[in-house]
Amino acid sequence: MNRTTRSTLALLLALCLMMAVFAGCTSKSSTEAVNNAESASTSTEAAAADTYIIGLDCPMTGGNASFGEQLSYGAQMAVDEVNANGGINGVLLTLEIQDDKSDPKEAATIATKFAAKENCVASIGYYNSSCCLSALPIINENKLVTICTGSNPDISAANQTYGFRIEPTDLQQAVYAADWMVEDGRSKVAILYESTDYGMGQEEIISQILKESGAEIVCSEAYVLGETKDFTNILTKVKNSGADSIFLAGTYTEGALIVKQQKSLGMTLPCYSSSSMFEVAFLEAAGDAAEGVKVQGVLVPDDPSEVIVNFQNKYKELYGDDKTAGTFSGHGYASVMMLAEAMNAVGTDPDAMAEYLASKDSFDTVYGKVYFNETHDLMFEKLTRLVVQDGKSSLLTDCPLPNTT
Repeated sequence: MNRTTRSTLALLLALCLMMAVFAGCTSKSSTEAVNNAESASTSTEAAAADTYIIGLDCPMTGGNASFGEQLSYGAQMAVDEVNANGGINGVLLTLEIQDDKSDPKEAATIATKFAAKENCVASIGYYNSSCCLSALPIINENKLVTICTGSNPDISAANQTYGFRIEPTDLQQAVYAADWMVEDGRSKVAILYESTDYGMGQEEIISQILKESGAEIVCSEAYVLGETKDFTNILTKVKNSGADSIFLAGTYTEGALIVKQQKSLGMTLPCYSSSSMFEVAFLEAAGDAAEGVKVQGVLVPDDPSEVIVNFQNKYKELYGDDKTAGTFSGHGYASVMMLAEAMNAVGTDPDAMAEYLASKDSFDTVYGKVYFNETHDLMFEKLTRLVVQDGKSSLLTDCPLPNTT
């Protein structure tokens, strides 16, 4: 082998050694990069699994703040209970509360925030029908599974895939209330309603049903939620109309003012209302003027059943003896518990959650057994009739809730 050949071989050997070293370095670097990426991915998943957020949109200020308080108390009670039992397959829940001030634009903004928030797996609340209707397009566009409390009939169509409703619809409530008024022989009815989607929806439906039942609507007057304080002119119109009864389509704040001012004017017309006045706060605000008012709802504060007694006792233990769980406390609690059941069963994928809620035969709740129908409206077994006697809501009867679908 000559010098030239040896030199060539040496050069080739050196090149091979350099390539081997380079390849080894590259291989090591690639392996480390993959390992680092896998580690980062694992860390990210672990961080993402630290907590699941349920967003609560509700009025925490303004005239409907007491309903927001109820929703938040009931929801937090459920979150604590779920976490005490291991959370969602080991992941704890967190409740994030946002105040929509009963403003539909604010509710839409909040829904957008919830939809964009990392780990926010669902939302609940949207107490006002107008807030619910404002938020639902955003909810469906972003696949944010949501259980809302609005009652306006338009919510049924707006629910689409990811929206659900936990409050009896205006149609269900109106059918029930109209039947009650007809049973009591009321033939000339005055309707006083707040100028919101909720109030106008109830006014339209109950007017139609009462007319079909042979009753006459002799007076129908709107007022502005949170602004109308003096009802003298409206009540004078009611008095002059020859009405034999009043149906109140609004919340307890204005309802209490109406019954108090009616009494001060020497009027004694019997008043009927729906679940929005099915509240202890109405009794406190109206005082002795509430005597004889008839209301209906799905959760009776003084219900002697074991489920409600235990629920009330725990509620008072958490929030004080002066607090009583009302309908919307039940809504907050039941919303979280149904969502938790869905997540524990199928995980947090929104399509799987929505399918679970929509297809489950029944959920055991503080209201009894319930289920969501084809338009994602919650179907209750019954509504309860109460009449105010001696400053307390006294149970009259339970009646099957009309299926209006």
